[in-house]
Amino acid sequence: MAPYRSSREDRAARPPPPGPVADMVQQFADPYAFLRELVQNGMDAGARKIDVRVEALAGACATSVTDDGCGMSREDIEGPLLTLFSSSKEGDLTKIGKYGVGFVSVFALQPEQVDVETWRDGKAWLLRLHSDTSYELEDAGPRQGSGTRVTVIQRLDREAFVEHARRAQAALRRWCRHADRELTLRVADHEGSSRTNTLRIDTPLSVAAPVSVTAVHEETTVVVGPSAGAQHPAPPQHLAPPQHPAPPQHLAPPQHLAPPQDGDPALEHGQSFAGFYNRGLTLFETADELFSGLSGVRFKVMSPHLQHTLSRDNVRRDDAFWEAIARVRELVKGPLRRELAARLPHAAAAAAAGEAGGAATYAAMLEAALSPPTTLDPDEIPFPLASPVAGDRCRAGLRALAPWREPLLVARQPDALTAAMARSGLPVVLCNHPATRALLKRCFPAARVEKAHAAYLLVREVPERARAADAPLLRVIADALARARHGVARVSLCQVEGALRERCGILLPGSAERSGPEQSCHAAREVVRRAARFPSGHTLYLNIESDTVALARRRAAVDAVTAGNLLARALLVEAKGPLDPEDSDRLLDLSSSPPPLAGATRGESPPPLAGATRGESPPPLAGATRGERAPAGRERSPSGRERSPSGGKRPAPRRSPR
Repeated sequence: MAPYRSSREDRAARPPPPGPVADMVQQFADPYAFLRELVQNGMDAGARKIDVRVEALAGACATSVTDDGCGMSREDIEGPLLTLFSSSKEGDLTKIGKYGVGFVSVFALQPEQVDVETWRDGKAWLLRLHSDTSYELEDAGPRQGSGTRVTVIQRLDREAFVEHARRAQAALRRWCRHADRELTLRVADHEGSSRTNTLRIDTPLSVAAPVSVTAVHEETTVVVGPSAGAQHPAPPQHLAPPQHPAPPQHLAPPQHLAPPQDGDPALEHGQSFAGFYNRGLTLFETADELFSGLSGVRFKVMSPHLQHTLSRDNVRRDDAFWEAIARVRELVKGPLRRELAARLPHAAAAAAAGEAGGAATYAAMLEAALSPPTTLDPDEIPFPLASPVAGDRCRAGLRALAPWREPLLVARQPDALTAAMARSGLPVVLCNHPATRALLKRCFPAARVEKAHAAYLLVREVPERARAADAPLLRVIADALARARHGVARVSLCQVEGALRERCGILLPGSAERSGPEQSCHAAREVVRRAARFPSGHTLYLNIESDTVALARRRAAVDAVTAGNLLARALLVEAKGPLDPEDSDRLLDLSSSPPPLAGATRGESPPPLAGATRGESPPPLAGATRGERAPAGRERSPSGRERSPSGGKRPAPRRSPR
């Protein structure tokens, strides 16, 4: 017996009266599930395209679902369509519906009426269903082709229409986003906008993961990926294919997803996720139910063997279900881990090359490689390099490449220093994503991680032509250091990049005959240790960006002798710390009796000190008044200490024994 009564009486919209229809409507927890049911009917009818349209009318709204399937005859309408629990899909695995109750869901929104237009074999029919479950069936005349359109008409005001369109879109994304044919939503809001907004609903079956594998076996498709790293979204990457043997089953290319789109279920981006589908329509999705061995995994299974429960809110836990779960576990243990290991080098190279989104993609994969169940051996994980080492943009086994107990060096971007270090064989990890440095430390917890620019420096010698004007100053410094028994092979000017940029002088191995390379890279701590010893025969480079050196160069234009001796004293203090009395006395002696400058003949008196006219005696030494002389038999050093005529220090007075 059909649940609908044939009648033409006008009735106000109201819920279906008590009975089978009302009972069936109540089984749908989501009233917008009717869109899923109508899309499913179109797919079962063999439709290639399904179009959902939400249109604003005068004080009302029309929501229609149109497909280009096989349509229905009058016998189909009066039989399977209008009779509850009578289904023509029983036992057919190519059809999703089975119980013959899906069409009743159109009454869940309590519409004014529901119109069903269907055509096939050159003839069309119009079925009009009212809210009280009465109906009218009319001959709609001839029509070519085949298809069906179901239109649900409601009375809605402006605000309710906007909310209805939003919920319709969310329902389609929830239930039909993986439909295996073209599915489009069009919203025609004639009051708010003169144009129709169009949105494509169907998307490929994929998971939100940095890397995934898709396995197809007979009619079942399984997609698996790790949840770790998915919080680093990146645009799609076109990486080179992995070079590894293919597993026995067919594996489709992994999906690199964009950030979640509006309307996607939030639970799909949880720590774990499981989704089950039949021909792309959602049967069940969960982020709460954990399956043994699949923690930290996101997976989806699509199979015609999976069926929903009678309540349509879960998937039946039958043999087909548990076979699918076993297949997911197999993919996680083998192919997924191999795929991640194969993709990491390409992602690291893309990050090192600065490709758009490459740093975020690599950071996501790196976190997956450090998290179960896809954990990789740390020595097998490649890292991007700021500058290529021997032509390689990325390297694995960093601890083996770095010297014993040396820190792992990082940099935010490549530059001249990282390039010089690479030429020396020192790898510098490129940390051009906020998470990379922390993940590097997580990979090697016992290692120190330091910035390359704080541990190494690049020394560039100023060209000879540019330092010609500083030649007098450089000669005075070299002579002052030699007379203070800290001689160097040569004094030159340089620029410093990286560590020790504020330092006045850099002492490096070199000779007077050979100036060495125009630039060289050195460890900062080795430079500091060498300077503390101040070994002879090395080359001293004055850092022209140092404030002290810049001041001495300006002073040398007026008085190169004073500037050179004072800078020599500052260099020794910087290198060795506070000077001992002997070094201090020697440098002060040089200041009071400097050597002749280049260009002065032997026997010619040196130029007067600053502030004194020619022929005027120099000012008295510290501690002596004008005209006062040191006691006979002794003289004072410039530092104020008394000396014997031989130049030695005054011996300390001897104490008589008690």
